[in-house]
Amino acid sequence: MLSDVFSKPERLLASVTALLVFTLNEARMFYTLPRSPDSGHGQVYGVWLQFLGNAEPAYLSLFDVMVRWGLAGMTAVLCAWAVAETFQRPNTGRGLGQNR
Repeated sequence: MLSDVFSKPERLLASVTALLVFTLNEARMFYTLPRSPDSGHGQVYGVWLQFLGNAEPAYLSLFDVMVRWGLAGMTAVLCAWAVAETFQRPNTGRGLGQNR
């Protein structure tokens, strides 16, 4: 069973890469976004970000919100794909009517 998990590493690598990109985006937002609303730049959507134990508010633009949710969705889909492929039944090579 363990060898089946690592027989196709692309699903595992895709999931880990998506998690890495999501985490890097969270770090970018934590360190670069303003801590108070900036309506001149459209950064009015308040969120609490926790990074390395420090929780602080940050204000996102609509673009930042779309990127954050897009990356979260992509990460969830890739992880679900990895789990589905891992627990998929192996193909025996038999077609319909070939049960001999």
